[in-house]
Amino acid sequence: MSTRADPHPIRDFFIADLIDYAPKDSAEMMERPFFSISKRKRNKLIHYQTPDAKLWIKVNANPTYGMATIWDADVLIWCISRIVAQRDAGKNDLRPIIHTTPYELLKGIARGTSGQDYVELLRAIKRLRTTEVETNIRAGKRRYTAFHYLGDIEGEGEGIDDAEQLRSLTLRVPDWLLDGIMSGNILTLDREYFLLTGGIERAIYRVARKHAGSQPKGWTVKMTTLYDKTGSESPLKKFTFRLREMCRFDRLPRYAMRETTTQDGSPAILFVDRTFLELEDKERRGADTAQRGRENARAAWLDAQRDPRQFDGAWSAWIEGGHPPEDFVPACRDRRAVMPS
Repeated sequence: MSTRADPHPIRDFFIADLIDYAPKDSAEMMERPFFSISKRKRNKLIHYQTPDAKLWIKVNANPTYGMATIWDADVLIWCISRIVAQRDAGKNDLRPIIHTTPYELLKGIARGTSGQDYVELLRAIKRLRTTEVETNIRAGKRRYTAFHYLGDIEGEGEGIDDAEQLRSLTLRVPDWLLDGIMSGNILTLDREYFLLTGGIERAIYRVARKHAGSQPKGWTVKMTTLYDKTGSESPLKKFTFRLREMCRFDRLPRYAMRETTTQDGSPAILFVDRTFLELEDKERRGADTAQRGRENARAAWLDAQRDPRQFDGAWSAWIEGGHPPEDFVPACRDRRAVMPS
């Protein structure tokens, strides 16, 4: 079992009182750089393409508001989760429109509800409305789709700039996202994701959740590939240092991170679901206990001046039959020390 210190001591409160649903996200957006991972205003274009150059993404910021951030994406996660809940409930006429209140939305993404939280929420909505995405994912090599993360916004209040007076919100997600939901291109996030404060940590978790999933042996990826997938503006050297820090502190939800290398010697990260690490640890402890028991039994057997050539047969009979041979137990001075588990 992992001995890491719990990085989220308010986890129980968080789950019980702030999040009452399983967060869902677009699998296609999780593995690629659709958002700025910096809290500083970003106007620089994100231009990403796969190594084979077949798929590409361009994310264009609005000069006034800047590019939508990975924290702003929480609003989309909440909207996607609401639509998925409607789909799972059997609703046939799914629409990309969500009716809510600022308070409900803030609680749904594990934010506070102070006046400043309302102001930050509306800033996030503006960035989502004005950031433009162009991509040929799904459309094909010679076709592309362009959309904004949020479409038309409606509200009940004095205006969207008056955060404290805004009593209701109607949000519209792009058809591109709705099509992805209907096609099943969604994944469930760990609720602790909302508690990650760093942009790199959030981006790395999303990539790991998409690719490592529940693979027993985990997923190994080059650090340079992660660098490209996050869209980080930091120098590669600084980005690599941050990854090594994350491996050392091991605070990512669900996935353990281990520094390794690929077959060609490139620095890489191994992501493994902690559930499998705990199972492996339990199996290893069981094997160690059995080995110690066998060694203790053999020592007792020899101390009793028994024929060492007969020990393996006696031990196997005990393991396979569940009952020790009559002449085996007396040779063992401490039965508890040799009893096979």
